Amino acid sequence: MPKKAEYRNALRSKALIKDSFVTLMQAKPLEKITVTDVVNKAQINRGTFYAHYTDIDMLITTIEDEIVQTLCSLLYDLRDSEPLAAPLPLFLKISEYLEANKELIFALMHANNTSAFIFRLPDLITEQLISSGNIDNNLRNDPLFKTRCRFYAGGATSLYTAWFQGCVEGSLEDVAYMLEKIIREQNPHVGQYL
Repeated sequence: MPKKAEYRNALRSKALIKDSFVTLMQAKPLEKITVTDVVNKAQINRGTFYAHYTDIDMLITTIEDEIVQTLCSLLYDLRDSEPLAAPLPLFLKISEYLEANKELIFALMHANNTSAFIFRLPDLITEQLISSGNIDNNLRNDPLFKTRCRFYAGGATSLYTAWFQGCVEGSLEDVAYMLEKIIREQNPHVGQYL
């Protein structure tokens, strides 16, 4: 039983640290946030912070890794779908996740213009487009098909990034529908390739 309590305490501490860090990112530049700021905001001691993270950079990396892992898991759930023929479920899943974590994503993107998860998102979407559904192996290995998938993934990531920068009107759900329309209009005969 003590192990469960320790585990719950560790999860609670990590959540406090992460929430405090996100709040601080909204209030001041990333490079100005210190461990002291985080522990004071979280109302924990420094030892608790250092039990989980070596420094602020490790905290950021951990948060971004969690985002990527969650997105991978969400996209894995769609592994049997056909995102080129019916891309909406893929983009709705991404949009729903981004909406649920909007404050965190917004803070990371504005505090750190080189957020690692943004650079990894095109790879995740590309992998989903290439590996899912009933795509013929010859097509799956075709360089032009792979390039097309990477192009769509890069465009989707760019559109989501632009939304967070305030350059795209509408909701994140609207972004999913825009992406679906763009892909379907560019691939009116996609079914013949699947």
